[in-house]
Amino acid sequence: MTIDAEQLLTLLTVAETGSVSEAALRLGRGQPAISERLHKLTRAIGEPLYVREGGGIQLTPVGQALIPDIRQLRAKLQNIENLLMRQKSLQAGELRIASTSLIANYLLPQYLQSFQNQNPGINLYIKSGVTYWGDINLSELDVFFFEGEMDIPQLPDSYEIQQWLTGEIVAVMPKTHPLASLPALSLEDIQPFPVVWREPSSGVRRRLEKAFRQKNIVPAHFIEVADVESVGAMVKAGLGIGFMTHTVFEQRPDWDLLYKPIPSAQLIWKSFMAIPNPARRSRALSVFLDLMGSSTPLARDSSESAL
Repeated sequence: MTIDAEQLLTLLTVAETGSVSEAALRLGRGQPAISERLHKLTRAIGEPLYVREGGGIQLTPVGQALIPDIRQLRAKLQNIENLLMRQKSLQAGELRIASTSLIANYLLPQYLQSFQNQNPGINLYIKSGVTYWGDINLSELDVFFFEGEMDIPQLPDSYEIQQWLTGEIVAVMPKTHPLASLPALSLEDIQPFPVVWREPSSGVRRRLEKAFRQKNIVPAHFIEVADVESVGAMVKAGLGIGFMTHTVFEQRPDWDLLYKPIPSAQLIWKSFMAIPNPARRSRALSVFLDLMGSSTPLARDSSESAL
């Protein structure tokens, strides 16, 4: 049996208008096309669906029995069409993002705010922190943000990696710290003092460890915390020298700390995004990527540049 929705909807329109000619006008088709659809549907069903009476159409019991289900079909198709139209115009839809907590908390908000202001009908789903990565199905994501030097989940073949923002890693300390008077620091300057840094999976931590190893320097001792907010809190309490990107430091004047560059170590932090190939991107993602590319990232300032 071969029945398509167009044939069923034509029968419904004929039933509502009472004639083939009126149905043709409503559907914007010629009468022969309408008659052909009805004949095909009748042949597929195997018995008459209507009879002609007095110049009009009268449904048979079988034809009448189909009408309630066809009305439901029309309503569902209209709902689908409306949804697709809303998604195409970005009045509806979703954008799914996974990210490290640092990127989610300090770099993404400005872009997400601009995107939501322009597209308030799009729902945003954001999972941040490496603890979520084991449960993430990357093939269901729109974009995945991560930091350089990190171990990341296996990416689907349909994804590509693009470098995003970069930044200078700086040392932060209380204004009363013994090194506070120096204009810049070296890793040798830092070595005698305790340090506060992120968990081993952190991109900033891994970049620092690599720099220390290259110079055969081992910090006196360290405090390990789970996020950059804890770094700021511990440094403010005088427990050690912390490390973060200059961009993050600038967003936290409430910490009332000093920052010092470490130019000799060339501590550049990098971030990346994994995104589907162009043919697999949702319209919401394409618009989001255009927005990020057309704006000036806050993470690029006098001390930071893209590589």
